[in-house]
Amino acid sequence: MTEEIIKWDLSDFYKSVTDSNIEKDIQSVLKTAEEFNQKVKGKVNVPTLTPEQLLGWLQEYENISEESAYLHFYAMLSYSTNTLNNEVKTFKSKIEEITVKIQDSILFFPLESNLISDDKYNEIISSPLLEKYCHVLEVNRKEKPHQLSEKEEQIILMKNLTGINAFIKLYSELKSSFIYDFEVDGEHKKLTEAELFANMYHPDKNLRHRALKTIVNKYKENELVFTHIFNNIIKDWDLGSKKKNYRKPISRRNLSNELSDEAVEVLGKVSTNNYQIVENYYNLKKKILGLTNLHISDIYAPVGEITKKYSYPEAIELIKTVNEKFHPEFRNIVERMFQLEHIDVTPRKGKNRGAFCEFGKLKQYPFVLVNFTGDIDSVLTLSHELGHAIQLFYIQRDQNFLNNGISLAVAEIASNFNEMLTLDYLMNTDLTKEEKIALLCIFIENNIATSFRQNAFYNFEVKIHNMIEMKLPTTNEIKQKFVEEMKALFGNSISNLEEDYAEYCFVIPHFLNAPFYVYAYNMSNLLVIALYKLYLEQKEEFVPKFIKLLSLGTSLSPEEMLSTLDINLNDSSFWQKGIDFLASKVEELSTLVKNQD
Repeated sequence: MTEEIIKWDLSDFYKSVTDSNIEKDIQSVLKTAEEFNQKVKGKVNVPTLTPEQLLGWLQEYENISEESAYLHFYAMLSYSTNTLNNEVKTFKSKIEEITVKIQDSILFFPLESNLISDDKYNEIISSPLLEKYCHVLEVNRKEKPHQLSEKEEQIILMKNLTGINAFIKLYSELKSSFIYDFEVDGEHKKLTEAELFANMYHPDKNLRHRALKTIVNKYKENELVFTHIFNNIIKDWDLGSKKKNYRKPISRRNLSNELSDEAVEVLGKVSTNNYQIVENYYNLKKKILGLTNLHISDIYAPVGEITKKYSYPEAIELIKTVNEKFHPEFRNIVERMFQLEHIDVTPRKGKNRGAFCEFGKLKQYPFVLVNFTGDIDSVLTLSHELGHAIQLFYIQRDQNFLNNGISLAVAEIASNFNEMLTLDYLMNTDLTKEEKIALLCIFIENNIATSFRQNAFYNFEVKIHNMIEMKLPTTNEIKQKFVEEMKALFGNSISNLEEDYAEYCFVIPHFLNAPFYVYAYNMSNLLVIALYKLYLEQKEEFVPKFIKLLSLGTSLSPEEMLSTLDINLNDSSFWQKGIDFLASKVEELSTLVKNQD
């Protein structure tokens, strides 16, 4: 890990949380939102509505949403690297309250739009004037059976401040406050969770086990609080889903992703039915490592001698080289991200663990957070998040703000594709057989983590939500469900799952921050494999199609986007093709290992 603290520059938004322009912008957007409310409310669902009127109002609504979003982005990004800073925490809370006020003023607009009769709606939406807002209106129309009255929606917005949002905030702050006392080579250190988790990749089996136990023990000490947070957030989601007439709790997420319940269920079943691949791989890894038993703390154990450490600039140069081979503009985007300091790199106290990419302003560049520790996994993670950044760049460049989003179904396409490009590049350099085995293990493990492990998380979520409909589960019941899914995933390849891993259900933020988010990783990963195979077949011909796909934002549904590439999300054989590709990589590894013996 570099000693220099490399952090992002958020001045695209503001200089600091005390920037005087913040208050000016807050007052401006509050005033604009209130004026919009006074001018438009009650006038949307009228027989005389014209496309010109609706277009003007949509543009006003869009401008308010954009200005409000930038305040939210800045608050969220500032907080993600300063979770223990009281000034930043206060600012984030203030922006959350302001956001609710703004939403309260403009909430009527999508609700009233859905009161327009079908005949009038079809007449209006057919106008060429509304072409770039067509999909936004159609998505809103699909929410019609699930929308409540304006008063009810306003109450939900207000109560969330001290309800669901407060629990999510407590979860994040509690996690971020954890500092771990850990001994390495006789030296006592105080580590963040990201720094401690890096030891899961250490060659020393005992050190790996101590690192995992140190993490989970901290959660075990606080499991009463985590259980309370867990149950309240999940119950809130389920009650809200039932109140809004969704068929199942997951249907609410599926609709927001513009996916059918059927497509998600097919994906889950095909993935679950192929867990044998995971068991086969880890039994093979057990053999490679020469271990009698493989514990859950060994799943990231390094194979071979890839001990090279990368500085952050070296990692950026490698990724730029990889991207240039695909398309020169990709290299330029990464270069500008680096030059503009839109990447927060260094792990430190008060910074969120993990990695993510967030939108910036339209026509500008997004922002990436990683916890870079210099190993090959950090390089691949950086490549993954910069893949997100490439996609967000194209969306911000080509779309208006209401289409400036991305469905979870395709959210991981660019990121996983970029990671595959990086691995492919590394595999085709002058490597020894041992190094190829090591890199192939990294590839397979990343895909197991992205597809099969996330599918196990999805199965766990479904079962917990089913359970919580009947009763609030106890701490032990939550942990037991989690262990059951992990045992199904790993089969006979992993020992001591219950003893070492049960509390890990509380470590994973997606269950709480975005219920049913996790299946999107699996879906995107298997989609990427299909796209990558297409790229290997078509080469240069594929590039413009891929860039077009990346630039669509939410202007089309995922099904519409992918149909141009003849991909059917409801076809189980399509998902099986991606899984068969992963199985072939395990076979390839097995052959390399046999030839090495």
